[in-house]
Amino acid sequence: MKSFLRAFLVIVFLLITGTGIFLMLAPTHPIGEIGFYLMHNYGETFLLAVGGALALIGLVSLLISLFPAKKQPGTVLQNGEFGEVRITLSALENMVLRVIQQVRGVRGSSRRVDATPQGLVVYLQLKVAADQNLPDLTGELQRKIKEYLEESTGIIVSEVRVNVQSVVLDQVPLKVK
Repeated sequence: MKSFLRAFLVIVFLLITGTGIFLMLAPTHPIGEIGFYLMHNYGETFLLAVGGALALIGLVSLLISLFPAKKQPGTVLQNGEFGEVRITLSALENMVLRVIQQVRGVRGSSRRVDATPQGLVVYLQLKVAADQNLPDLTGELQRKIKEYLEESTGIIVSEVRVNVQSVVLDQVPLKVK
């Protein structure tokens, strides 16, 4: 969560908690016209209940926003012969990198693997050499990634999405006479 959003949420939850505490104290110590108005129009039990609920909601939300749960790396679960096997998504991304490095014509890449109910979805951003046949290159890459991941892990690859980000022109040194 971005720090600005976290700071905003902390302020909102502090306001909710403060409002709850104010409502709980209104029956015993009415502060200003608002306190007397609340006491006159609402019962003591109602103010205590609403104030307690707001204070509790605000405090719990405040604690959750201040101390978020640590995110575990994404994994894919496989049930093996002797128990469960978990493969992290970063391990799968490294496997994809291995395939990319074996394909000629790719000059750079970034990759992401997501697990869906239909299977793995692999997202590739590629930089390719200028002299490559893009349909052949991307088709070969998709086929090899799908086959390698399915054979190595036993997990179905439902899709390999390729985005050719740029075409890299190889620099030819100029001859100086």
